[in-house]
Amino acid sequence: MPRVKLTDAQTAEFKNELVAVATRLFAEYGYAGVTMRAVAKELNCSPMKAYRYVGDKEELFAMVRTTAFRAFGESQKTAYFSSDELIERMRNLGKAYYRYAFANPLQYRLMFELFQPDPTGYPELQAAEADAMKPLRTGVAELVERGIFKGDVDLLTHAMWSGVHGVVSLSLAGKTVKSVAPGVIEEMVANAMFNGLAAG
Repeated sequence: MPRVKLTDAQTAEFKNELVAVATRLFAEYGYAGVTMRAVAKELNCSPMKAYRYVGDKEELFAMVRTTAFRAFGESQKTAYFSSDELIERMRNLGKAYYRYAFANPLQYRLMFELFQPDPTGYPELQAAEADAMKPLRTGVAELVERGIFKGDVDLLTHAMWSGVHGVVSLSLAGKTVKSVAPGVIEEMVANAMFNGLAAG
């Protein structure tokens, strides 16, 4: 009996379901703890059907992380262009980072806690990751150009990202002070964009 060809909408829907299920499984069990068979079982389909849309587990992992970085990148771009004032835009980047992480904790873990076995083999993933960091780097470059910051743009960008990432990751792990309200944590993240980096 010939295979029924899915419509474009059905194909897109299945891929979205595939990414959603794989995101949850990879976040829960890690890369080594997930098999294509387990993913197919969660989708109530045969492994063969899953393999029609993705070559292997590593490719699926790259697809999941690419999807997450693209969504994260869009949230960063929106935050960056949310104000005409540079400092406010930078603070909004930190807040958007925090909000994305707490709205999408599984995706956040896959983006920053688990690593791709061979990232160089997935240019779309590399491009999505680079694009997600562009708003922050662009802002840092402008801060340096204006003399507000002094130093190498890439090093300053990494320092700012590390500060924000640290506050957010500790907060997600429940390691921040329990009595601190989410709004205060969000403000801490915004402030982490600048601590120790401004020109003297």
